[in-house]
Amino acid sequence: MRGHDLFRFAAVVACVLCYTTIILGGNVITTGNGLACPDWPSCFGNGNYLPAFSGGAAVEWSHRVAAFVLSVSVLLLTFLGVAFERGRRALLRLSIVSLALVVAEALLGGLVIETSLLAGVVLVHLALATALFGVLLILALLANLREMPRRWVDWARKAAEEEPVRSKVPGMTPAPGPNPARPTDRPVAMSAPREG
Repeated sequence: MRGHDLFRFAAVVACVLCYTTIILGGNVITTGNGLACPDWPSCFGNGNYLPAFSGGAAVEWSHRVAAFVLSVSVLLLTFLGVAFERGRRALLRLSIVSLALVVAEALLGGLVIETSLLAGVVLVHLALATALFGVLLILALLANLREMPRRWVDWARKAAEEEPVRSKVPGMTPAPGPNPARPTDRPVAMSAPREG
């Protein structure tokens, strides 16, 4: 498997893992298990990294395990970007940005626990997760663009083109727009005032 193929596959995997981690994080909040593991990075202090996988601790710990796997996948993605994507600068930069975001997100996750779910910190944690998912989604699309079927790319281009607006009400025509043949920003000729 070529380096570019490894990179594009890793980008898709990281994107899916990020989405999964966000879903599991939402499950932690909606089930009220945000503090089921009251310590960070371990669950109950004293280096307890394998809590009993039951109840609220299982819900919270599954989110942390998913976040760890996501972090490893983004680290691998960045490594592959440095190794194989130096010629495609946008992909390299996006992979480095995703690594910075995942590190910040992990540290912020610890701060969420340390502040006992302070609302502002939780919201920033969610916002950063959303930004990370957006970056990884764009990265996965760009990394796989050359491999996508041509009809998909053509459809995306056509979908992005602007079409004339048609009225949905029968008998009504839309207001005319500016006519490019007749610019409206020409100066208006003023006649001299008549003397009385």
